[in-house]
Amino acid sequence: MNKSKEEKILHDHLTLGLTFRSLALKYGLSYGRTYRIVKSNKSTYKAPPIQEELPDDVAMLKALLRKERLKNELLNNIIDIADRELGANIRKKSGTRRSE
Repeated sequence: MNKSKEEKILHDHLTLGLTFRSLALKYGLSYGRTYRIVKSNKSTYKAPPIQEELPDDVAMLKALLRKERLKNELLNNIIDIADRELGANIRKKSGTRRSE
């Protein structure tokens, strides 16, 4: 058994919360072998470092979401104004049939 496979098993167990049986099925090992791997290496496992790029991406996504919400609000207001000026309900389909 190579060290990288043991690290993957530890990572899956500790971060994803996979059980010993599901790990055994995933990696083609016995239940006992996966149990021994996790128990013997649990204290030496170090989680991978958190990426620093995430906050930048989140800020950009928040800005895009805010922009799309404003655009949606603007379009809704345009439809409301057109409803009032034309006196017709634009949002409702006219002449729709009843579903059976």
